[in-house]
Amino acid sequence: MNRLYIGSLIGAAVLAGCAVAGDSIPTLVSPTAATEAANVPREVISLSISLFLLVDDKEDPDLEISTHRTEKDLREVLEGMNDIWRQAGIRLVPESIGTVVVPEAILRGMLAGDLDSFFRRIGVDIALPQPSAINGFYIRRLGGPNGMNPSRSSTFFVIDEPSVFDRRVSSHEVGHILGLRHVSGDPRRLLFSGTNGMTLTENEATVARYFAQGMIQGGR
Repeated sequence: MNRLYIGSLIGAAVLAGCAVAGDSIPTLVSPTAATEAANVPREVISLSISLFLLVDDKEDPDLEISTHRTEKDLREVLEGMNDIWRQAGIRLVPESIGTVVVPEAILRGMLAGDLDSFFRRIGVDIALPQPSAINGFYIRRLGGPNGMNPSRSSTFFVIDEPSVFDRRVSSHEVGHILGLRHVSGDPRRLLFSGTNGMTLTENEATVARYFAQGMIQGGR
C-alpha cells in the first residue's frame, strides 16, 4: 500500500515526455519575452492540494518535535499561496487540510533531514488519504532549510519558523513541483533562494501552467 501511495505522489509530478523539477525545462516563451507575469490575463487552471500538520500525537503532541502550526494557519498560508500563483493563472484548491501522526522515531529523523523513512512507512504506520495533485507537509524543523521538495515528487515540506514568509516558501516549493528551477540575479523572483521575492516571469508562468495541465491530464 505504501508503494502505491508513493508511486501516486511521484507519478503526479512526472509528465509523459517532459521534465520535472531539477531537470531541464521546456522553453515555451523566448527568454527576451520573459517579463513579469502579474498583469497577463489567463484562463484559470485549478490544481488540488492537501496540507498536513505533522505531529507525534494528536491529543498530546510533543512540541519539541511536533509542528506548532494549526489547521487555521494552513488555511491562511494557502490563501497567501493563491495570491502569489494568481500571477500564473493557477489556483490551488484545498482537498484536505488535517493532521498526520508520525511515529516519534521517524519524526525525529525527519527533523534532521531524513525523509526516506517517512515515505517508506506511509500506509504501514503512517495513515494518509489518497494524494492530491500537490501535497504539503508542515514540520517543526527539517535539518536546515526553510522548505524542501524531494526530487521528482509532488510533495513539499515547510518548517515552522522559516526565514521568509510562510506563503512565499510554500509557493517556492510548489514552483519546483511545477517544473521551475532556482534563479539568480533578481531577489524579487519567487525562485530566488532565501528572499521574500514573489514575482514570476512570463516564461515561468507559461512553464508552470504547462506542468499543471500535464498533472491534470495525468490524473484523469
